[in-house]
Amino acid sequence: MIEIHLYGKLRRFADDPSPTSTSVVEVPYQDGDTVRVIIERLGIPHAELGSNKFLNGRYADLNTPIQDGDRLGLFPDDMQLLYKWYFSPPPAAGANLSARNPAPGSSRSESEAEKAP
Repeated sequence: MIEIHLYGKLRRFADDPSPTSTSVVEVPYQDGDTVRVIIERLGIPHAELGSNKFLNGRYADLNTPIQDGDRLGLFPDDMQLLYKWYFSPPPAAGANLSARNPAPGSSRSESEAEKAP
């Protein structure tokens, strides 16, 4: 099962779209599921979807594969997150994640810090 949390105007795609509900939808996992497939399965128009999609708390794009038991958070186009700079797409295999995503408030990457005296 995949747990999808819907925010803002996307809440209307939940069973209970009221502001006091959690607006969580559960859909069965199917082999080959991606973020795009789940969005289409729910009937959410791509034009209403913002760039902020999170899979298990990490930034995801439409082609990110989904596994059974995953949690997907979807935000609409009119509800962009202010801290988007902190999140980035999943790193390529073998990439140094800490060098690409310095800690919040840090002005330099880990590799730059290693060069400092």
